[in-house]
Amino acid sequence: MLVSERGSRRGRLLGWTLLAGLALGCGTRERVDPTAAPIADFLKRVDEYVALRNRLAATIGPVDETKSQAEITLRAATLASNIKLERAQAKPGDLFTTEVATVFATLIHQEEQRRPDSVRETREDQQEELPDFVPQVNEIYPTTYPLATFPAKLLPLLPKLPEQVEYRIVQHYLILRDVEANLIVDFMPHAVPTEKAP
Repeated sequence: MLVSERGSRRGRLLGWTLLAGLALGCGTRERVDPTAAPIADFLKRVDEYVALRNRLAATIGPVDETKSQAEITLRAATLASNIKLERAQAKPGDLFTTEVATVFATLIHQEEQRRPDSVRETREDQQEELPDFVPQVNEIYPTTYPLATFPAKLLPLLPKLPEQVEYRIVQHYLILRDVEANLIVDFMPHAVPTEKAP
């Protein structure tokens, strides 16, 4: 009976020790990054889009770089048409959700604030050369406008994308562009500080 009682006490002591350890562990646990969930959700949505466009691209066949430019352009146009059909109900914010747009806007604003005045002035000059149109989801990126270089210091701040899609800036909009199909997948307004933003 004595042995049993000692075992019972030992068990209770062990139980309390474990509970105390868990309580202490909870108190010292690192804070959860509030940007992690929106970014993870964004990347999941991007992956879903890429899976869709890759499935459609596979029905056309692989890209053949030995083909003429006209044939390569036709393939890209066919891919864009197929994507638009599959995403006929797509709308702004399907990938750039409100939550992740808030995160991105904060990151971009912080990067803007860290720039020296001389860099800001140069960026404003470059802003004049940015494409000046209002993007639409499922719109072909107008070939009459240049694909402006994405700011080198800004790119590492945003989540890395699969090779099939890229970030681009159109005035104050941050857009997500399908590289091969030349298609605007989604866009985020008022992302980039500019005097031209309404």
